[in-house]
Amino acid sequence: MRHSPPVRALLTLLAAIGLTAALAVVNVSPALAKSDFSVRPFMGWSSWSVQSSTREGYGTDWLNERNILRSADAMAKHLKKAGYRYINIDAGWNANLDWVFEFDGNGIPTPDKGRFPRGIKPVADHVHGKGLKIGLYGAAGLEKTVYDRNSPILGTNCRAQDIAVQPLTPTNMWGGNWKIDYSNPCAQKYVDSIVARIASWGVDFIKIDGTTADNVADIAAWSKAIDNSRRTMWLTASAWPVPREAGEGLQPHANSVRVDTDIECYCDTVSSWTSSVDDRWNDLPAWLDVVGPNYWPDLDSMPINNNTGKGLQDGITDIERQSVMTFWSMASSPLYVGGDLANLDRKAISILTNPEVVAVDQAGRIPSRVTGGTQQIWKKQLSDDTLAVAVYNMGDTPADITVRWTDLGIAGKGQVRDLVARKNLGKVTGSWQATGVPPHGSRLVSIKPDVILPPDTSAPTTPAGPQATDVTATGATLSWTPSTDDVGVIAYDVYQDGTLKVSVTDPTAQVTNLNPGTSYAFTIRARDAAGNVSSPSGAVTVTTAPANPGTGYEAESGTLSGQAKVVSCEACSGGQKVGDLYQGGAMSLDVTVPEDGTYVLVMTYIAGDPTRGVFLAVNGGPAATLSFPSTGSWDTPGDFSTTVELHAGVNTLTFDSGTGYSPDFDKFTVSPA
Repeated sequence: MRHSPPVRALLTLLAAIGLTAALAVVNVSPALAKSDFSVRPFMGWSSWSVQSSTREGYGTDWLNERNILRSADAMAKHLKKAGYRYINIDAGWNANLDWVFEFDGNGIPTPDKGRFPRGIKPVADHVHGKGLKIGLYGAAGLEKTVYDRNSPILGTNCRAQDIAVQPLTPTNMWGGNWKIDYSNPCAQKYVDSIVARIASWGVDFIKIDGTTADNVADIAAWSKAIDNSRRTMWLTASAWPVPREAGEGLQPHANSVRVDTDIECYCDTVSSWTSSVDDRWNDLPAWLDVVGPNYWPDLDSMPINNNTGKGLQDGITDIERQSVMTFWSMASSPLYVGGDLANLDRKAISILTNPEVVAVDQAGRIPSRVTGGTQQIWKKQLSDDTLAVAVYNMGDTPADITVRWTDLGIAGKGQVRDLVARKNLGKVTGSWQATGVPPHGSRLVSIKPDVILPPDTSAPTTPAGPQATDVTATGATLSWTPSTDDVGVIAYDVYQDGTLKVSVTDPTAQVTNLNPGTSYAFTIRARDAAGNVSSPSGAVTVTTAPANPGTGYEAESGTLSGQAKVVSCEACSGGQKVGDLYQGGAMSLDVTVPEDGTYVLVMTYIAGDPTRGVFLAVNGGPAATLSFPSTGSWDTPGDFSTTVELHAGVNTLTFDSGTGYSPDFDKFTVSPA
């Protein structure tokens, strides 16, 4: 639950001056103040990583009372002493095995009797008996089932259809629910009734998924409902990810906000480094100016669980596991584990419970990125005037990474301590070098300097002379004069019509996935290592080239294999699409071109879930991996472009899902580049 602004400001001040311990002796009403999570990110576990896996024995059927109790017991045994508390039950607790959601006569979600035959309260009682807390999942908007039933709303003369925006408007990230009209007081009463029921079960945490800028009012209503319930609960605004433009609107209401896409690979492991783990290093910086104490940047669950070969596997190496733990801790992200807690291996327990790394997270400070690129340096001021400094090798070969005192804003000698190894490295002057950092590896040290220089408050100069150097039908290359700064520019943020499009470290950027024949306005801001941001550059207007009509091909004309099949689709060309491209599902399509050359392939696809991928091979050659962002719902087509090399005559394009999940495909257009 959120505070009024004065209370929230007080908590922020206490955290900033290192007086968080004082909160332990403040006696306040639960309706006006939070528990210790107000100044520290929560620590725990989420069930979704297990539910998302295709490994035998896991998946959507795994979610049930027995497995939740097993997870709570494992957390109490292995992780509780380190501060992990939350057992968060994700999507499916009120859905049967056919994924049909259940609600009572007042439209309040009810636990599925097959999964939770005794309901949620006995599960919560068991979790609380272990000294832990429990969380549940919800989604933004009004469930369509509740609307269709026109359920009466408790304590009012209203029904569900009275609180829906008319005409009916899809809302949330996948368009799965109807938008709620909060100008009707019955709308808040409806959310109150859900939270009151959840509170009566003893729930301590609520995750509201699918949150976009369109759903700020939903999160505000859930926050108010938590206050009205007078039970202390953590509220997180989630999606895959929450769009950055929603950040300021959500800040007064949510305790944390999902700033990145799903960590899971939706395959037979929890995740993989390239499926989305490594995205976090480039995506977090866009949120650093809005997150902070009581509004933590949620990087999703940590795929640190089991690498023994038995049961559900992490999908990442031990080196990558440590980098995840280090990055999440430096970010002050909530630390919650993904995977099967009952099968934690010793290395996972060691990484997750290292007290000196956990303390970096729980210090409750937001970091800044000193350098970007493949050799990144991040810093974070701890409460005792000691810096935490992390280096990351995002490249594919070992690297030596030098950290200069001038870049950190310190001087003189500094006492350096390796927080992962938990050993002192001695006093050094001027710089410290992390030698032999392996690919995807990291180092985390604390530095206690003799001198901390006054904080840099000077913003970089404004990027000058932005221009478009190359424009195609679907993309543009921009360049500008580099900015200057006292401590060094670390990134340039490129905005497309006011929305952050891409962040780069050099004064040039390629912007892709634009629509043909469309005008766009781009501006650029520079950021430095201290987090200062320049004024926006002058706008450069770009009009993409008109679309070449090219040659169109319906997806359903292809040759299908595996589970792939043709299904109806009202929004699709020809009323059909190819779906079920997962775990071996594939489609081959023959296209004909007049001459050898490079061609633009525009794929019209549908993906209501987070990023989905496909392996594209041309004429049996090496396959390229393509990643498709969500189109917002499974009823909404979108376009994705790439280039392919084709020879004169007939060419065969093969779209293979491999062991993962691919989007559905509507049609394809092939035209000269």
